[in-house]
Amino acid sequence: MDITHLPSRDHPVVHHVKPSDAVAWLKLGYRDLQRAPADAMLYGVAFVVMGFLLVFYFDRAPEYVITLSTMFLLLGPFLAIGLYDIARQLEMGGRRINLAQSLMSWRGNIQSFSLYVVLLTVLVFAWFRVSLLMFALFFEGPLPTIDSLVVNALRPENLAFLIAYFGTGFFFALFTFAISMVSIPMMLDKDVDAITAMITSFQAVYKNLLTMVCWAAIIVALTAVGFLTYFIGLVFIMPVIGLATWHAYRALITYER
Repeated sequence: MDITHLPSRDHPVVHHVKPSDAVAWLKLGYRDLQRAPADAMLYGVAFVVMGFLLVFYFDRAPEYVITLSTMFLLLGPFLAIGLYDIARQLEMGGRRINLAQSLMSWRGNIQSFSLYVVLLTVLVFAWFRVSLLMFALFFEGPLPTIDSLVVNALRPENLAFLIAYFGTGFFFALFTFAISMVSIPMMLDKDVDAITAMITSFQAVYKNLLTMVCWAAIIVALTAVGFLTYFIGLVFIMPVIGLATWHAYRALITYER
């Protein structure tokens, strides 16, 4: 397959959306959650388990727990693919969700999803290495514990580290968000290659920058609430975000021949 062109005659068209539409997407996501609560929350439980495992295994290695927390956010769009399929099934009028289909929905466009995984893995690994390098540069001797980082985070001597670390993390997160916003729903919905999907996603974000900033802020805020509830809130929050993202994709992208 030519990885730079759509294999079908459907060409994506990016539309303008308003910042207020982000709230509408959330409402639609919540509606879908009410229509298929058990199936959607199964994915929410998976996010909760990931959160607990992250803390359990890395509570004494802050350079890993912080990096893996970022990876948790970076990989969220891909892990939510099953939720996108649930939203698609509901959109098609399905009264009962085929959970097995949602779990294996990536197989419908496996070549594109595989390439996406490779590219995302490279990006995450790059962030992983950069974060370790920053810890090595800013802290001499044994690395600090997570508790000491939280207690001493606002001390003047740690200001340069915080600016460098979160500034770099913001760049990685922003780039990942831009290429992921609609690319995975797009690859699920159409027989489209990963490169085209990511380019279209970047164009959608660029064309609707203010709305996308609002949408990203909502995602970050809701995810923070989930983390502050010891991950339990993610049972509901992640399904709503995933289902809402499908509706965002529908509002942003249409196709013409």
